[in-house]
Amino acid sequence: MSRRKGVTPQYEKRKVDIMQKALKLFMAKGFDATSTNDICWAAKMTKPSLYHYFSNKNHLLFSVHMYIIENILHPYLADVGSIQDPQKRLEAMIRDYAKLILSHPELRFLLHESLTVKDRYHGEIKKEWRHLYGMFRTTINELQSIGKVSKDFEPSWAALLLLGMITWMTFWFDYKTKERVDEIIELTVIMGFQSLGIQTVRG
Repeated sequence: MSRRKGVTPQYEKRKVDIMQKALKLFMAKGFDATSTNDICWAAKMTKPSLYHYFSNKNHLLFSVHMYIIENILHPYLADVGSIQDPQKRLEAMIRDYAKLILSHPELRFLLHESLTVKDRYHGEIKKEWRHLYGMFRTTINELQSIGKVSKDFEPSWAALLLLGMITWMTFWFDYKTKERVDEIIELTVIMGFQSLGIQTVRG
């Protein structure tokens, strides 16, 4: 997380601690059912102290979401975006995004509940997640241009369907047992490639 001018490391550390405790509550109780009193109790602080870090509960949710984006989504996009070959890039995108989804239960809350909060921050958060969609769409488009994917497919729809397939795992995957993660990830890659008519999947 980028540090603002004049903000001390101690301040940032405390802010992250508050966000982590708030996220646990949001995941357990839901955003609407979690009160600022709940957050203050978990973080062992008063409301005035909480408002020193966040202007309100929605600002706290936004900060939590942006923290996850900066620490999970941005590194992912940088890694897969550096792959020049579009087929290898798509494979890495599917595999690594599936791995993220199965490794971070907080993404279930952020993708299914946080994004439904229509406040002043919604547009900025949605814009960040659209970078993920954009990379899938662009990669599929590149594969069409070299004849690896049929031009009968609408790239934007194909990108959304792939993302939907992977994101849907948050509804049925058991994050407590984390059973057969590697098998699920490999099957996701195979199904993703087959849905686009790509014959060869590199291991």
